[in-house]
Amino acid sequence: MEDDAQVGQGEDLRKFILAALSASHRNVVNCALCHRALPVFEQFPLVDGTLFLSPSRHDEIEYDVPCHLQGRLMHLYAVCVDCLEGVHKIICIKCKSRWDGSWHQLGTMYTYDILAASPCCQVSIVRKTPKVKFH
Repeated sequence: MEDDAQVGQGEDLRKFILAALSASHRNVVNCALCHRALPVFEQFPLVDGTLFLSPSRHDEIEYDVPCHLQGRLMHLYAVCVDCLEGVHKIICIKCKSRWDGSWHQLGTMYTYDILAASPCCQVSIVRKTPKVKFH
């Protein structure tokens, strides 16, 4: 995580995430895909998976943490290591393709929506996020 951040930004990011969770009275986050509860640790990696921010609240994902980044409302989501590495089969409901999160770095926070960034089909592009089903 701190390899990608400039010196001192890793600590600022850690504080930002922990403050957002504290404001929502949360000490766990749930995987956006399989809903598994992920405990939040005090030091990096903060969760057993990865975190990401989205400017949009995904109605089909019930677990988000609202937070503000540079004055803009964002939604903090998590994806567990099992969903990222394909242990859990995550497929698009429309095109039936499998979601592959293996290229995401564990233990970091992306400042963009990792589900919307790599759409699998035209329906996902229109929706701005794949409609997935957990198996």
